[in-house]
Amino acid sequence: MSTDNNKPKTTKQKLALTGVVLIVIMVIATLLTAIFDPTGKYFRSCLIVTIALPIALWVFLWAYGAMMHKHTPASFDLDLGIPADEDEAGETAAGEAQAGETAAGEDKTDEQ
Repeated sequence: MSTDNNKPKTTKQKLALTGVVLIVIMVIATLLTAIFDPTGKYFRSCLIVTIALPIALWVFLWAYGAMMHKHTPASFDLDLGIPADEDEAGETAAGEAQAGETAAGEDKTDEQ
């Protein structure tokens, strides 16, 4: 496998990496405060932020996709790879069935 490390990182990649780093830092901070905080005040705060941060990142990703009319991993359309009525892959089964019916209809008229 060859990777091109000289290629500059895009803004999306930088933001994704920043989000992952923030989540890792919050998990470590939560663990440390759970061990060393006798009152539990900072632990509760860290725990809330550790849960809220990924949710906030998901909401921002969803909002970006909605505003820019782009498909993102946070989109609600559940794109499972099943072709819609018409897509870039070509005709669907329904379109092929209609084409087959017209071809069969033409054959019948040619025979008469």
